[in-house]
Amino acid sequence: MLQRWWPFALVCLLASSVWLVTDSYPQVQSTMASEAIACALAAVVSVVVAVVLKRRGGGGAGLVRPAVAGAMVLGGPAVAGFLGAEGVGATSVAIALSLTPVVVAVAESVMGEDALDAEALWPGLVAVTALLLVLAPPSLADVRGDVALALGPLLTGVGCVMFRRSGNGVAAAWKVVAGLVGAAVVYGVVVGGEAVVRRQLPEVSLAAVGIDAVLFGLGMLALSRITASQYAARYALVPLLILLQGVLLLHSEVTVRIAACGVLLAIASVVLLRSGVSGADEVGGVENPPRG
Repeated sequence: MLQRWWPFALVCLLASSVWLVTDSYPQVQSTMASEAIACALAAVVSVVVAVVLKRRGGGGAGLVRPAVAGAMVLGGPAVAGFLGAEGVGATSVAIALSLTPVVVAVAESVMGEDALDAEALWPGLVAVTALLLVLAPPSLADVRGDVALALGPLLTGVGCVMFRRSGNGVAAAWKVVAGLVGAAVVYGVVVGGEAVVRRQLPEVSLAAVGIDAVLFGLGMLALSRITASQYAARYALVPLLILLQGVLLLHSEVTVRIAACGVLLAIASVVLLRSGVSGADEVGGVENPPRG
């Protein structure tokens, strides 16, 4: 149990606590460039770990789908951010990504043999409703921004399901490598395109690179050990943890809206984390979850 869940627990705790650092040190704020370098760094580290653990790759062909899926899971928000440019804020992205569980439920039905279960849709809808109670709804007046916000949960959700259903016969450690390499390629293309458009090289914070690298590595490792629906709980659980930190550390006033938001996010998180418990190890590579 602990071996399977520790990467997910750490990635949620770290993702929800980054604001504590960036509030005091704005220069550590993550950027597209820092994420691109971080993704490449995480990929290199994952290769070293896979080699040290002596995991067998299982053949190059089996790594193509995990690479594409990883690019969608980690690189999807980068593409969405690039398309949205300055018109899409962090709160709008958070609201959009809370719909990821809905996309996962639909994708599971399309890629699997089971009919779509309407009950699998409501946790994501509950999560987005909860966030709309405390965050300003995104503006839908800009078509480019709308496309960007739609791509975030769409690419992430479909990518999660693809990653879990790909790489049969491939060690989980090498699936993680493939996912990070695929995402690094997407980030590299996006950052390169951004540099060409702006005609200048982006500035990069080493601290931001370090934080992003850990988040990317833990994210792919977590997805290799739990189901897509359970991983999608991240997009309800992280806002919940941020909400709790605000109340406990900043002594924010607990209004009815904040309380309702917390309760709804908690319900959505628990339901998603409990989904597919019995089948958590049935889909994926030959080492799922990996040992050692």
